[in-house]
Amino acid sequence: MGSFSRLRRPAACGALALLLTIPLSLPAQDVSLEYRVKATYIYHFVQFVEWPAGAVSGPLTICVAGRNPFGPVLEDTLRGETVNGRPLATRVILEPEPGCHVIFVPVGAATTAYLRAARGTPTLTLGETPNFIGLGGIANFYVDRGSVRIEISPAAADRAQLRVSSRLLQLARIVGTPPEAR
Repeated sequence: MGSFSRLRRPAACGALALLLTIPLSLPAQDVSLEYRVKATYIYHFVQFVEWPAGAVSGPLTICVAGRNPFGPVLEDTLRGETVNGRPLATRVILEPEPGCHVIFVPVGAATTAYLRAARGTPTLTLGETPNFIGLGGIANFYVDRGSVRIEISPAAADRAQLRVSSRLLQLARIVGTPPEAR
């Protein structure tokens, strides 16, 4: 993954588009390919998101809420990588806590608590449950015809003061956020 993850933005966008076509034809008990794809997605997402000035100091920290479905894959994907001169770091958090620039909320985590804690902050929230965006999340992974896909709520990104590149938006299914989640 080293050379793949060091691609320039135009090439990275093409690589991200290619990820959308990777089928996930694995037995239900073996999700390692799904989470390898999601880890790579997360790395590329942070390349296509701009945080407000002063919101990111030190490493850009990607937190995994609750259980870690990635095992060592996310950390391995991010090791030695930088985005806009900032090193990338990852950690698992068992409850909402400050210092996370990105929060991935896996199935089974307390989605509402993590989203409530991130509300009003420049935090990129990523999930993988059907109603994640409806609850106020910014981006959500879903599997369609055996491939990992992404849906994004530009309105939720705007509320978090994050600017999502139009290139990333072109690859995603764009969805709105109901008023009660705002």
